[in-house]
Amino acid sequence: MPHESYCGGLSQGRCTCLSYKITIIEDDQALAKQISRLLSRYGYDCEETKDFSAIDGQIEAGKPDLILLDINLPKFDGFYWCRRLRERTKVPILIMSARSDTADQIRGMESGADDYITKPFDPDVLLAKVNAIIRRNYGTLKPGMAAQGTEKCGVLFRENRQTVVYEGAQAELSFTETQLFRELFDAFPDAVSRGELFMQVWDSDTFVEENTLNVNIRRLREKLAAARLPIEIKVVRSLGYKLVIGGSV
Repeated sequence: MPHESYCGGLSQGRCTCLSYKITIIEDDQALAKQISRLLSRYGYDCEETKDFSAIDGQIEAGKPDLILLDINLPKFDGFYWCRRLRERTKVPILIMSARSDTADQIRGMESGADDYITKPFDPDVLLAKVNAIIRRNYGTLKPGMAAQGTEKCGVLFRENRQTVVYEGAQAELSFTETQLFRELFDAFPDAVSRGELFMQVWDSDTFVEENTLNVNIRRLREKLAAARLPIEIKVVRSLGYKLVIGGSV
């Protein structure tokens, strides 16, 4: 069942609401934290496993609504834990693995998993799979999730749905485009530096190629224009970018 928690997906203030809890069983702690940050931004309450010798006890105590389970774990592999957990709980399980062979995917599903995603995975695909599993098992995303959003100058930004809406017209964004738009929308009408965008969207300003930001800004512009939204992304010389909505300065 959903839990009461901080809704990390909202861009303004704190929102105390019901949130689905996800337990991440991944021994690569850096990857586990990346997944946790991603899903937390979309309103999920995430818990990372630290003790891989008593996973069943943690699940029983934590009572998550979804389990993300790696295959290559210390002591016992994910197939073992998937079978063991399925004997004790009906909580949906999404297996994450670098093993892309069809046989391994079939083995995972036969062990009791609800879905399987291969590494490295696109954040958009992971989020889509998580949302789909939640819908299938609980009938809806977090209560009120669809209605959440921030409105400025008639433009409604729904981060949880990765959409920008204006007078019925809608642009659907990818995960990275959504993060970029969030930073620009939060700062509106002020500008955001390139360095800040690198830090907020990619958690780094050192190991990300300069062209990565340029390409994603171009794609975001194209999607906003294709949807005929009155939003432009302007270059601010020697600084970065800013949003212009409906001719605002």
